[in-house]
Amino acid sequence: MNIAFEYIKYRLNARYLHGVHSPFVYNFMKEGMNQGIDPKHQKDIDQCVSMANSNAVEIKVQDYGAKSKKLNKKRSVKQIFKTSSSYGKNAVLLYRISHYFKPKSILELGTSLGIGSLHLHLGHPSAQITSIEGCPETFKLAQNSLINKPIELINRTFYDYIKDLKTESFDLVFIDGHHDGEALKYYLDLLDKYIHNDTILVLDDIRWSNSMLSAWNALKGNKKYHISMDFFRMGILIKRPQQEKEDFILKLKR
Repeated sequence: MNIAFEYIKYRLNARYLHGVHSPFVYNFMKEGMNQGIDPKHQKDIDQCVSMANSNAVEIKVQDYGAKSKKLNKKRSVKQIFKTSSSYGKNAVLLYRISHYFKPKSILELGTSLGIGSLHLHLGHPSAQITSIEGCPETFKLAQNSLINKPIELINRTFYDYIKDLKTESFDLVFIDGHHDGEALKYYLDLLDKYIHNDTILVLDDIRWSNSMLSAWNALKGNKKYHISMDFFRMGILIKRPQQEKEDFILKLKR
């Protein structure tokens, strides 16, 4: 995976509003992407980020998917934080998605330190959020980060959780774990009966590897997904059969 080449291609093709003919996507980019973080929410985020970024304690990470390309199995909390997508402009994207679409029920596969979970919660505080983390030690860190937050944290593998699901559907699904293209497609297949026509599927690290990029290209080409939005690191898929199938490469606004 030549990430520099992929980024150049992305930058050459990414657009903000010009040429976005879908009213659904246009309105999200115009209104949703201009949403700032509430100062009270920013205080919560800064506190959580500061705790993670200053924590030199090492934990033993139990990876169930693709291993980290930068870190060993034993990692400090601040090392994990620095390679997380759920910070900075990508985390703000999660906040904006949650705030704009106002999902009632959210599923997150891959809690990590809980920073992405926090952004999803603060974007729409009344949403019911369930977040799954397979690694026991990482799970404990997330519990500490999200203490007193109304987020259901579950320490199970993704597969074990999904196979026992009894809920009707989710309005937003954020997949931030495993980082393997075939696994990503497999989990989406398992979740398909819990996804309705307007469910927002947010996929992290779509350019993590050739496998992930190949999976992203296959998924956005799948006829059952009518909208794809490519923000370089994160991708969004939505069924929306009421509109013509379209793919968008979009600029990620800070």
